Amino acid sequence: MSKHLVLWVEDTPELLQGFQNDIEEEDEIEFVIKRDASNAVEYLENNIEKLSAAVLDIESFINEDSTKETKSSFCRVRDKILELKHRNPIQYFAFTGKAKYLKDEKGFKEEYKCEIFDKNYQTIEAEKRLREMVSNHVIAKISNKYGKVFQLSSEIQMDLLQILMIVEDRETRNADVYNKIRKVLDWVMGYCYNIGLSQIEFSGSNLADCSRFLGSKEMGKIVPVYIQRSFHSCIEIANDGSHRLTIDKDTKDGAAPYLIQSTVFELLNILNWLKSLPIDEDSIAIREAQTAEIYQSIQTKRNLQSTI
Repeated sequence: MSKHLVLWVEDTPELLQGFQNDIEEEDEIEFVIKRDASNAVEYLENNIEKLSAAVLDIESFINEDSTKETKSSFCRVRDKILELKHRNPIQYFAFTGKAKYLKDEKGFKEEYKCEIFDKNYQTIEAEKRLREMVSNHVIAKISNKYGKVFQLSSEIQMDLLQILMIVEDRETRNADVYNKIRKVLDWVMGYCYNIGLSQIEFSGSNLADCSRFLGSKEMGKIVPVYIQRSFHSCIEIANDGSHRLTIDKDTKDGAAPYLIQSTVFELLNILNWLKSLPIDEDSIAIREAQTAEIYQSIQTKRNLQSTI
């Protein structure tokens, strides 16, 4: 899993370089810094699923053209985080050097429902709390639970997180998951071709053809039978579900309460197995030669059958 992202709204982050360096040096957390509320809100709207937490300056600029810091910026960002909590519930705290907010810490907590830290004298406490928030967030919990599958590629990490959040939240009627599974399978088929496992180049619309080759009897010497069946099952269900057919209806109606979980686990089986394959240049060349021979054999048999 890649670094955990934390939104940091701060108009002068260069003055807090030590705080940033102390947190980022362990290579687990990376700050996404926004100097004004407008840019922070835009980022949240487009990327909140990527975040594990947020650190908010109480007084910063409303937008890039602002010349005066205001508490309204804090309220705008805080309100957007709360508005989008159905997509990704992230924790946040206020980070300020202004005494007028720090002198009534209890009142601030009651009004804004978040902790407040002094950026001049409580950076150690703030760092500790931030690490706790990140480690307790669903992204950390899921990446720790399903760690190996995230190591295959950063290109599918966010899609996998969204899929696994649906499973962890027991959303048994969320048929939108099939589109997300289909998206990961599209990437998988491109990956299979690139590492010499498949002889059929993925075009965007030939998922079934790719699966048919990988699931052929001849490919059984390379692809374990349980992976072949996982490919077939995942693709059949994802295609049907993403096209709003029977599986979509049965999932939404609650007639198939375990289908999402079982399909996701089939997908995880595939990713886990793919992760075990060596992808050095020599291994890919050997694998490609083997699958090319198998593909040619299948084509020869088909040609002979068509002439009978």
